[in-house]
Amino acid sequence: MAVFNETLRKDLIRYTNRKATRWNILRTFFAKAGFRALILYRFGHYFYGKKLGFLASLCQRSMHHLCSYHIHPATTIGAGFLIANVGGIVVGSGTTIGNNCDIRQNVTFGGNFNKMNEEGSTQHLLEDNVRIGAGAFILGFITIGTKLIIGANSVFTRDVSAGKIAFGMNKLVESYNLPK
Repeated sequence: MAVFNETLRKDLIRYTNRKATRWNILRTFFAKAGFRALILYRFGHYFYGKKLGFLASLCQRSMHHLCSYHIHPATTIGAGFLIANVGGIVVGSGTTIGNNCDIRQNVTFGGNFNKMNEEGSTQHLLEDNVRIGAGAFILGFITIGTKLIIGANSVFTRDVSAGKIAFGMNKLVESYNLPK
């Protein structure tokens, strides 16, 4: 449970830049739909890991109805995750999201019709410090590198290297090195 508390503290800091007191957690839970969805995901993921499928499903359904997000409990999300805008986020099962990632509204992480990579994965890997713009689609078993910014309304179907600004559609990826 200490790991859960530390993750929750880092999540709250990303939303408010305040200490993780009970009052700040409660206030942020009711004020910000992204934080509310993240808390419901964290509990659902915990229950999913304990093989309590009914409770995990209950958390997922509550998130869907209260926040308009669909984040599967089998998804692994690192600490400091930020959902910046309300609505329309879909994250499939098996997706791994690193620490301190930001996503905007209407972002979809979709599978690749059960096609697998060499490790047997059909889902995505987002490394640490990734920012994803509104309306982006991440499709298939791809890796999004560390410190990457993905532009709004982009569609990615292949790996993108770290430390860049990337945007594009249907395998067309334009990337520029970030300034130091």
